[in-house]
Amino acid sequence: MPAEGLEPSLGLVPGVPGPAVIAHGGGNSPERARHDILAGADLLEVDVWVHGRRLEARHERALYPLPLFFDKWYIRFAPRRPFGLIELLTETAGSTPVFLDLKNGRGSAARLMREALNAVGPGERVLVSSQLWHVLREIQELVPEIETYYSIDVPPKLALFLSVDGREHEAHGVSCQERLLTERVVCELKRRRLRVVAWTVDDLERAKQLLSWGVDAITTHRVADVRSLVQATR
Repeated sequence: MPAEGLEPSLGLVPGVPGPAVIAHGGGNSPERARHDILAGADLLEVDVWVHGRRLEARHERALYPLPLFFDKWYIRFAPRRPFGLIELLTETAGSTPVFLDLKNGRGSAARLMREALNAVGPGERVLVSSQLWHVLREIQELVPEIETYYSIDVPPKLALFLSVDGREHEAHGVSCQERLLTERVVCELKRRRLRVVAWTVDDLERAKQLLSWGVDAITTHRVADVRSLVQATR
C-alpha cells in the first residue's frame, strides 16, 4: 500500500486498480511482444523514431543509409526493416496497450501517429512519453486520444517541470528516471493529479520502495518478478 498521506495509484490500465507493469523494450519485435504479454505486462514500452515517412519501433540508433544499428555497447547489422508502429499496433490490437518513448520528429511525429491510428482503426490505446515536450504538444493537438507523459531523465528537467507545471498542465503524467524519484517528489506529482511512471527498475527492493510510495507504473525488464510484487499491492 502507498505510504500514509500519499495518493493511491490512479490506475494506468482502465478497470485495473493499482500500479501497472510496463515491459521495457516489449514492443521491439512481434516475438518480444508476445513473450512479455505472456509474462504479465500491462503495457509494452518501446522507443520510437521517425525515419522517412514512418515511425520505427526500436531502442537502437540507426546509421542510415548503412544497414547498421548501434547502442552504447555494440553495433549490429540489420538486414531487415525495423518493426514499424503500424505493425506493432496490429500485433497488439485488442490486447495490450503500448507505451511509446518518442525520440525525434518535430513537425512530423504527430501526423505519422495520426496516420498510424487511422490505419489500425479506432479503439487502440496508445501512451506517448518524450523529452521533446514541444512534440508532445503537437501530439496533444492532432491526436488528442493519445495519453502524453513528460519524460524526465536528469535533475534540472525535474526541477523545471515542477516549477512550470502549475501554469502548463497538459500531460497525463510524467515518465521519470527512477533515481530521481523520492517520496516527496512522488507525493508532489500525485498531489497535482499526475500519473507517475518510474523507469527502468530491475532491482526488486527499489521496485518495492517505489510501489510503497504510490507510483502508477514501473517500467522493467523483469516483467514476471515485478508482476508478483504488484499483485501484492492490488
